[in-house]
Amino acid sequence: MANKILVTSASGNIGKPLVAELKALGADFDIMSSKPQSIANVRVADFNDVASLKKAFAGIDTLFLLFPLVENKVQLAKNAAEAAVAAGVKHIVRSSGAGADANAAFALPKLQGQIDELLKATGIPTTFLRPGGFMQNYLTYHSQAIKDGTIYMADGGKAQALIDTRDIAAIAARVLTNPGAHAGKAYMLTGGADFTGNEAAEIISKALGKTVSHASVSTEAAVATMKGWQLPAWLIDLMDSLNQIVSAGYATGVSPDVENILGRKPRTFAAFVNDNVAAWK
Repeated sequence: MANKILVTSASGNIGKPLVAELKALGADFDIMSSKPQSIANVRVADFNDVASLKKAFAGIDTLFLLFPLVENKVQLAKNAAEAAVAAGVKHIVRSSGAGADANAAFALPKLQGQIDELLKATGIPTTFLRPGGFMQNYLTYHSQAIKDGTIYMADGGKAQALIDTRDIAAIAARVLTNPGAHAGKAYMLTGGADFTGNEAAEIISKALGKTVSHASVSTEAAVATMKGWQLPAWLIDLMDSLNQIVSAGYATGVSPDVENILGRKPRTFAAFVNDNVAAWK
C-alpha cells in the first residue's frame, strides 16, 4: 500500500536524524523547506502560508509535523491543520512535548496541548510523540558553559530522564512507515534512566578529562538572566515554565515506550557524551 511521507522541519535535532532513518528504511518521502533546495525531494512551503502548505501536502499520505518555537506557533498549527484536511492527508505524526495538556497550569505543556487538540479536531488519525528533555541541549544551550567549566541550570537539583533526539527520530520513522498501527496513540518518550545535573557533569568530566561542574540556580535567577539577554517575554514565559516543571521534580520518570517500539533500550547519556566529545573541546 502506497505511503508517501512528508517531513517538516527536516534540518533540526529531530528532523535531520529522521531523514537518515527514513532513508535507511527505504521509505518514500519528501521534505518540506521554506527555501528551494538543490535536492530533488523538497517541497517548498511556509507554515505561515496556508496556500503553500496545501500545495506541499497534496498527495501526502503521512505527515510529520514539527513546528518551530515561535510566538505564533498555535497559528502555524491552525494553518497546517487546515491544509492537511484540504489536501486529504491520511495520517499525522506530531512531535509534541511531555505533559501536553490544553488545561495545564504551566505555559509550555499548555501550548503543546492546545496544538495537539487542534490536530485531533481535524479528524485525521494522529499519533503524538511527547518527548521529555533532550540530551542535545548539552550540545546547544550548554556547549559554551561546558567549555568554560560550569553548567548553570534552573533544575532544583532534580533528576530527568533526558532522551537522545536520535531515538525520537527512530521512533518517528517507525510510526511514519507503519502509521495504522499507531493511530490515535500518544507516546511518552524518555531516556532509560533518570540522572541529575551533577551526575551529567561527572559523566562529561570523565569523557573530557577535565572537571566540569553543575550549578543549580533558582527559577527567578534564570528569568533575570533571560531578561538580561533581552529575550522576548513570550519565550521567557515558556522557558520559565519548563524550569519550574523540572525544579518541581515533574520531569522525573522513565517511560517504556522507546524500548517497546524500538525493541532496544534508549541511548544512554554516557554514550551520547562519548559521541560528542569533540564538540566541547
